[in-house]
Amino acid sequence: MTDTIFDSGPGRRAGDALKIFDSLGFCEAASLPSVHYHGQQRQAGSLYICRLIPMVKCTYQISMDIKTDDTRSFIELNSPGSKLVIKEVNNRVLLISYFESSSGGIRSETITLGNSSEKLDFEIAFDGCSKTNTISTRDGKSIVTPFYNFERQRLPYVDFSNGYLKFTSFITGKGRYMDISIYNLNQIADRKLVTSVGDSRLIPFGIDGPHVRNTTEQGIRYLNSKNNKGTIWFDIDLLEQCSESDIEYLRSLVFDNSWDTGVHYSKELNAFPPEEAYKIMDEGYSYVYEKIGQKPTGWCSMRNKDNIKHAIYAYENLGMFWRNGDSGVHAEKNVGNLDDNTWEWWESASKAGMAYPSFTHELDLDPAIKYSISRSKFLNWVDTYNSNGASIVSFYEYGQISRNTHEAQFDILQHTDNSVIFIAHTNGCDALANVNIKAEKGTRVYDNTSEKSLDYRVDQDKSVTFRVENKHTYSVYLHSAE
Repeated sequence: MTDTIFDSGPGRRAGDALKIFDSLGFCEAASLPSVHYHGQQRQAGSLYICRLIPMVKCTYQISMDIKTDDTRSFIELNSPGSKLVIKEVNNRVLLISYFESSSGGIRSETITLGNSSEKLDFEIAFDGCSKTNTISTRDGKSIVTPFYNFERQRLPYVDFSNGYLKFTSFITGKGRYMDISIYNLNQIADRKLVTSVGDSRLIPFGIDGPHVRNTTEQGIRYLNSKNNKGTIWFDIDLLEQCSESDIEYLRSLVFDNSWDTGVHYSKELNAFPPEEAYKIMDEGYSYVYEKIGQKPTGWCSMRNKDNIKHAIYAYENLGMFWRNGDSGVHAEKNVGNLDDNTWEWWESASKAGMAYPSFTHELDLDPAIKYSISRSKFLNWVDTYNSNGASIVSFYEYGQISRNTHEAQFDILQHTDNSVIFIAHTNGCDALANVNIKAEKGTRVYDNTSEKSLDYRVDQDKSVTFRVENKHTYSVYLHSAE
């Protein structure tokens, strides 16, 4: 059985899934009424529930049950940052939350979800500040555990949730099947009059190198033509070989087409003692900054051979975010690059509108070299995401908008029955602001600072959501205010 990736957009159907509804406003940031997942012996595959909202803090409410013919079988549930096992023991269903300890071992905490004969109702509260997940049951009991991955526990900056949950059945012993019925799945978060929310329609993307122009230029031009962009992780060795015209081309991508600048260290940082690795990082950062003219915001290294110590140093001394690790491109261990070898997974993911960070090397050859994507597949990937209403963006934009769900603040200047006026304070990048009003026909949103009207989205609870910039003042006027 291959992976099944379900879209939580409106009116979608997949497999045995019933109709899946989109966001019901921010209090129900994502809602999934019913899905049936059938695991069979000697088959491997996972169920992804996607189009959830990246948030620094949020709660997943789950109502489900499991049926199997051998109680040694179990479910692994991966919510953001977690590795949870759900299994039946003596007619009771247990949830075990695992996490890596500082000593390198695996520890766990266990909580009882309920009787095996009844529906299981529980919540998982994700906290990207404390780097913990809290599992609570309907009888009021709870456990708090660190994120599963020890490196992710130690990230020196605010983390945010992935846009999906993943269910995998493991059928053991003499078992032949396992049925998982998910009756309801909601994502909720605290709400104010003006609340910063994440965007499930942003797809972070970038390229390593970049490799010679005739292997990437057509793909980059196609992205630009669709108002998409990404990150270039500049490989220092390759950058040294660029002609002046190539350097000017790369600078134009950054300054004219809003591509973001990252560093791809040409050495495996894990191969060096820490102080020597840090020197390599300093020199590489300065070289890319000098050549391109924009401060790099993210980094990686040759063959992704780097670790949390490098991530801490890069953030605290150079202001860069780590591309790798469990919170980055390695959340799904078997995916890695956007390339021909992983295309089957990416094809399903893009059709479902699933947000997942991606990078590749070359874009224009067909067929592609190893670790790259063929031109025809890349164009398919871009078009499929765009047809789902998604935008392909840099890692930095995706990360900062997601971190703004915690870091953005709003000063309310006026709140009446007919209007809301506020000032946005963000982390320097845009945020998505949800204003909890009942929009009417003719409701207007105005950026007072830029003196222009803005487009906005009306959610199902009639609240409005729109992009805001740092230190700008915004007015939302209902129809009756005109």
